[in-house]
Amino acid sequence: MSSQGSGSGGTSQAGSPNGTSIPPASQIVDASGATWTLSGGVVNKNGSAAGYSSGVVDLVYMNGGIYQENAANNWYMWNGSTWIASPYSPLVATAGVCGGIANVCTIGNLANSADNGTYTTWSCTGIDGGTTASCSIHDPVINGTCGTAAKSCSQGTASNIADNGTTTTWSCIGGAGGTTAVCNSIDVASNTASAKLGINLGFFNDWGDREMMFVDVVKNARGFMSATPGQVGSGQVAVDANGWPTSDFGAIFLSDPADFLDRPVSETFPSFAGTYNFSFTGQATVNSFACCQIQNVSYNAATNTTTGQVVVSPTDTFLALTFTGTNNGIQNLHLLRPGYPLGTTQIFTTQFLNAIAPFSTLRFMDPLVTNASTVTSWSQRTLPTSPSQAAAGTGIAWEYVIALANASGKDIWINIPEGVNLTDTTSNNYVTQLANLLHANLNPGIHVYVEYSNELWNYAFQQTSDNLSAAISDVDSGADPTLNYDNGNNQYYWASRRVVHQIVRISQLFKNVYGAAAINTTIRPVYLSQFVQPFLAEDGLNYLYANFGAPNQYIYGIGGAPYYGTSGSGYSDVPSFIAALQTGLLTIESDFPTETYSGGIQYGNVSYKGLADYWGLKSLSYEGGPAPDYGSSNVLNEEVLSDPGENQTIQSELANWYGCGNDLFMYFDLAEAQGNFWGAYEDLSLPTPKSTALQAVSQTPLSSYTTCLSH
Repeated sequence: MSSQGSGSGGTSQAGSPNGTSIPPASQIVDASGATWTLSGGVVNKNGSAAGYSSGVVDLVYMNGGIYQENAANNWYMWNGSTWIASPYSPLVATAGVCGGIANVCTIGNLANSADNGTYTTWSCTGIDGGTTASCSIHDPVINGTCGTAAKSCSQGTASNIADNGTTTTWSCIGGAGGTTAVCNSIDVASNTASAKLGINLGFFNDWGDREMMFVDVVKNARGFMSATPGQVGSGQVAVDANGWPTSDFGAIFLSDPADFLDRPVSETFPSFAGTYNFSFTGQATVNSFACCQIQNVSYNAATNTTTGQVVVSPTDTFLALTFTGTNNGIQNLHLLRPGYPLGTTQIFTTQFLNAIAPFSTLRFMDPLVTNASTVTSWSQRTLPTSPSQAAAGTGIAWEYVIALANASGKDIWINIPEGVNLTDTTSNNYVTQLANLLHANLNPGIHVYVEYSNELWNYAFQQTSDNLSAAISDVDSGADPTLNYDNGNNQYYWASRRVVHQIVRISQLFKNVYGAAAINTTIRPVYLSQFVQPFLAEDGLNYLYANFGAPNQYIYGIGGAPYYGTSGSGYSDVPSFIAALQTGLLTIESDFPTETYSGGIQYGNVSYKGLADYWGLKSLSYEGGPAPDYGSSNVLNEEVLSDPGENQTIQSELANWYGCGNDLFMYFDLAEAQGNFWGAYEDLSLPTPKSTALQAVSQTPLSSYTTCLSH
C-alpha cells in the first residue's frame, strides 16, 4: 500500500505534518527532531539504521508514531528501540475493539471510564476515524467477610457500626452484587492481659511456613528457578523489571520438613492439603514436581489468562510446579490457598488473622529478616509488587506490614536494619522514608514500637560485630566522641552506647515526620539488651542521660528477652524435662521485680523493672517464653510440645511478669514447623498447650495477677 499527501484525520504534533509518508516525501521529522529516511527498503534514523528493517515500501508518521509497511503488506511500529508488529494500518480507519478485562482496549484508545459499583464501562476510540466501541464488564463479585478485629472486614466495606458497651456489631457490605455479612465481636477490655501481650511472627519462606500469613503462596516462593526435573529448587532464571520470569521456570511454593516423630503430614500439618486455585497472564504447560495433581486447566485467549487447580493430597510434602512452553515467561501468577477463590481481594488468611487475635502487638523481626539484613538504603527494600516476599536479606515489603496492621488493628513492633545510615541528612534517609510511609498509610490509633536491629549484644549475629566495628570507627575517627565520654576506653561499652545513640537518632527522625507529641505515644522507640545482664542497659541509660538528657524524652521502654530453659539439668523423659523447665523458670522469674535503684552505676543487683521505674520508662520484653534444649533428643523436644506442663510454665511466667508490674510481653513465636520447637502452633488449626496458655492469659484481667516473686 502506498500513500499520498498528509493522510486523513489524526492529531497534530511538532515536526512533519501528521500523515506524512515516504514516498512521496523524502524525509520525516518526528516530534523529538529526529530525521527519518527510507533507502533501499531500509529505515534510517538520523542517518543510521533504525533497528532491523528490510523490504520496506512505506514509512508513515501518524499521531506522533513512526510506522513502516513491508512488501508483504505487514505493518510495524517503532517503540523507541525496535520494530514491533502493529495490529492496524495507520492509513486506514480502524474500529476500536474492547479488551477482555475492564479498561483495556485491544485496539484503540481508552476513554470515558466509569464504574457504578456493579459494572465498569469504557470506550475504545477508533484509529484514524474508525468507529468507537462501547465496552462493559461486570465487576468481580465481592462477598462481604467479617474481619477478626472489631469493625474490620476481610472483604467488603464496613458499615452500620454500633457498640452497646458489651458487643460491637457491624456489617461488611459486598461489592458488585456480592452478599453482605453481619458481624459481631465481644468487646475486649483494655484491663485484660491481651493489652500487654504481643507475639513475634516467624520467618517467611516456603519451608516450614506454618503461620499461613498470605492467601497467595506465590509470595512464599524462594524464587523462580530451573524447570528441569530434579533442578526445580536450584538456579535462578532471568526476570523482568517487575520480577516475573522471562523463560520457562519451576518454583517451590511450600514444603514440609521431616518430622522427628515420623508422623504423617496429615497429622502434623493438615492445613497444607486441599485444592489451590491458580491463574496467570500468558500460556504454559503446568506440571507438578514431586507432588500433587493438576486439574481443570483452561486458557482464555481473549484475556490471555490461564487458570487451573492444584490438588495437594494429605500425603504430599511439597507444593512445587514447573511452567514450560511459556514463550518468554508468564506474569501475574497467583496460587491461592484452599478455600480462597480466584479474584479475591483478601491478602491475609482468615486462619492467620484468627491466630493473632489474642495479641495486641506484632513483632516483625523475622519477617523483615533483621538478623541477616543486607539493606543499607531505602532503594534496596522489597517492594509490594515483588512476586515473592521471601526475599533473602531484605524481608517482606513494609507495605504488607502496614496492610496487616490495618487489617488486624494490631500495634506493630518494627526493626530498623543495622546497616542503614541514620546520619544521612537528606530526604533519602531510610528512617525518614519509612516514617513518611507509615504516617501516610497506617490507620489512626495503631502504635509503632521501633527497635534498632535485633540483639546487638549477641555476637552470634553479624550485625552485632558490624555495630562494634562502627563504634570503634566512630571513636577513632572522632565522628562520635560521646561513645567514650567517660574515657573508659572499653570498646564493648562503645558498641552498647552506639545502639543507644542510634535509637536517639531514630526517635528524632520519627519526630521530624510525626511531630514531638507522637514520640512515646504513637511512636514508641525502645532500647533493648541482654536480659541476664541489665548492667549493659544501666550503662546505656546513664550514657544517654549524660549526653542527651532524660531518656524518656527519646525512648518509651527498655527490656530484654526473659527465656527460661532446662539450665543443663539432667532429664530423660517428658516429666523430667518439664521439671527442668520449671527450675529454669524460677531462676528467670526472680529478675522480674523492681530492684532498688537510685541512679549512677551499680553493675549488679539491678533489674530492668528497677531501671525503668527510675528513668520513667516501661519495662518490656522483646521475646520470651520456654526455650528448647537443642542439646537434648529432638524426639524429646517434640514430645514436650504436647505436654500440659508447657501450658503451666507459660501461664506462670506471664502471671509473675504482670504481677511484678511489667508492661508488654512479646512471646516468641506464633508458629513453626516440627523440628523448630519455638512456635505456639505447628498448624494453626490444631491448638497446643502453648497456644491455649496464651489464649487463657489474653482473656484474664490484669488485676488478677498480683503475685510477684522476689529475690
